[in-house]
Amino acid sequence: MRMLGTIAVGMMALLASPAHAELPLVNEERVSWQGCDYAIQVREDVDPQWYWPRPLYRISVTSEVVSPSTCSLTPGTVELATSKLAPRIAIAASTEGLVVAYSFGEYARFYGDWVRIRVHALDPSTLDSVRVAGLKGAIVPPNGGAGGPGATYLGELTLHHHTLKLTGTLYGNAITEDPATVPWPYPVVKGSDFVVKEYPFLAIYPDFFDPTPRSPVLVTF
Repeated sequence: MRMLGTIAVGMMALLASPAHAELPLVNEERVSWQGCDYAIQVREDVDPQWYWPRPLYRISVTSEVVSPSTCSLTPGTVELATSKLAPRIAIAASTEGLVVAYSFGEYARFYGDWVRIRVHALDPSTLDSVRVAGLKGAIVPPNGGAGGPGATYLGELTLHHHTLKLTGTLYGNAITEDPATVPWPYPVVKGSDFVVKEYPFLAIYPDFFDPTPRSPVLVTF
């Protein structure tokens, strides 16, 4: 797994403005950790770069104080990404840390939905991302030619000490890290015989919080 390092707050703009808070909340997942409350939220905006009104979904994380005796943070909100398709979201916490995941994407002409997954390990105090991992699907033709984008839809996120597990659905015939750590053409899903269809997948990230994490184990069914 590629280590992307700490993401600067400037790249994940703090959204303390009333305008963001007033956007309709369409999805939310919450978790409590050490007296603080954290949420990953999806709010619906209007895409400013399109010819007619269409949704633009803003994915953000927020923090709140539940117990002042154990939670000393300053509540805040950080935007992680935007999506032109309705995102799927998840959040989990353990003694090792706090993690959020989401799928995001847009429609790709001739291919259908192009959906990828991001996972962020967060600094609980500042909501800065201390590690970012990604998954993406692909359509690899039999001759290994140009191919095209596939889709990875987020299912569930579980966190057990150092190990993080993601489940979801792949549409395509290949799944890799995003950015990819292997050259094109990506390995085709075993047994697919180049058939493009939906496959349940499991991604296991051992030692997710370690400074030099290992690549995930990717399994399709």
